Amino acid sequence: SRTMTDKYRLHLSVADLLFVFTLPFWSVDAAIGWYFKEFLCKAVHVIYTVNLYSSVLILAFISLDRYLAIVHATNSQGSRKLLADKIVYVGVWLPAILLTVPDVVFASVSDIEGNFVCDRIYPVENREHWTIGFRFLHITVGLVLPGLIILTCYCVIISKLSHSKGHQKRKALKTTVILILAFFACWLPYYICLTIDTFGLLGLLKFDCYMDNMLHKWISITEALAFFHCCLNPILY
Repeated sequence: SRTMTDKYRLHLSVADLLFVFTLPFWSVDAAIGWYFKEFLCKAVHVIYTVNLYSSVLILAFISLDRYLAIVHATNSQGSRKLLADKIVYVGVWLPAILLTVPDVVFASVSDIEGNFVCDRIYPVENREHWTIGFRFLHITVGLVLPGLIILTCYCVIISKLSHSKGHQKRKALKTTVILILAFFACWLPYYICLTIDTFGLLGLLKFDCYMDNMLHKWISITEALAFFHCCLNPILY
């Protein structure tokens, strides 16, 4: 029978393969613009969003599973099985799918100065409100909630392992530290850039054209770094 870890690896593989499916479309879009149908624009955005949220939420579930396995080793088998077999669908895939509603509603192809662009197009009269609202949702579900779960679980695990002796315990401690560093090193820069940009939209920070262009370049660069975490997942987990 598959172990709990194997079950989570399967979920993580599905999430990462979904992202791989979207890459050819984003590559063409970056090179020559969006030359696909509107349906594909919505579909690719939906798949991208499902991967974005499901991958980090699965990592949060893995940290919960490891917390139960190490900190409550003697009486956690039932809870771990429930998490891996049932709650993962409600806690990962359901919110990831629900969060694609904005893509289904707003993602569309538009012609901007002769270039076809596939993006979320919000209503003109309150575009900033839509952008800011979904941006805060993105930051909360994409980083704050899973980040807090991951950090809390792994910090408790580190505290538990640091009082234990033996080579296996030291190895587990080292692995735990690497998992925390890898997650935040990949995802934090992207969300810092997004937060700065959101503060700009709220008028809390003022940017000239040069700073605004630089910030959007850094959002693209750090977004690539964030999704590099998908490449690390098979090695780390």
